[in-house]
Amino acid sequence: MASSFELAIFFDISNISTHLYTIMNGKAASRIYLIRHGETANAEEVCFNGHFDVDLSDEGEKQSILIAKALKNLPIKAVYSSDLKRTQIGAKFVADELNLTHIPYKELRELAFGDWEGLSISEVNLKYPGKLKERLQNIELFQVEGGESFFQLKDRVIPKFKSILANHPSDSIVILCHGGVIRTILAYILEISVKNLFRINQPYASVNIIQYYEVGDPVVDLMGGSHCNIGLSNSSDKNISIQ
Repeated sequence: MASSFELAIFFDISNISTHLYTIMNGKAASRIYLIRHGETANAEEVCFNGHFDVDLSDEGEKQSILIAKALKNLPIKAVYSSDLKRTQIGAKFVADELNLTHIPYKELRELAFGDWEGLSISEVNLKYPGKLKERLQNIELFQVEGGESFFQLKDRVIPKFKSILANHPSDSIVILCHGGVIRTILAYILEISVKNLFRINQPYASVNIIQYYEVGDPVVDLMGGSHCNIGLSNSSDKNISIQ
């Protein structure tokens, strides 16, 4: 365990790095709150929900309400979601707290799982023996019959993300969507290979914050956090929060 002296040195170095980055990149621009939907009604066993329009569980609704309350006093200008219920429910909670109307986009849907839609891992193993192992060995290109590969997901999601961003050059916005979509966006921001998507952990109701600047690369202020982290990482002008 680090001593108080070691922690003090760490935060001093972090603050120096923060100020150097600020000098190089100037004022903050867009701030993106990228949030995964809450727990689903079929979450007792891991399921390939994809485009399957499952509801939130009671716990998922509670998680969504906590996120909405945490965002209430922030200067957020727009709320986006996919057009599936599990994201629209959460987005409506957020939008209502902010006196906004959320905007759903089909392009922000989860990866399409085709014939696996709505099935649990055990059901897929039973109906399609060996296919889960094949998927893990070729995560970028594997495609269920009637579904998408992760490369196809990227080709669908990133243009829409760029389009949303272009409409908010200096705004704070919320995008409430799905685990695969969020991993795809974070991998794009951090220049991570598609094959490494699942090295990014995104539990239900995860909160991620991406800070753009006038110049230079965007910074991921928060990754895989919760509603409790939202206020703590609110850098309103130039400073990068160290989470």
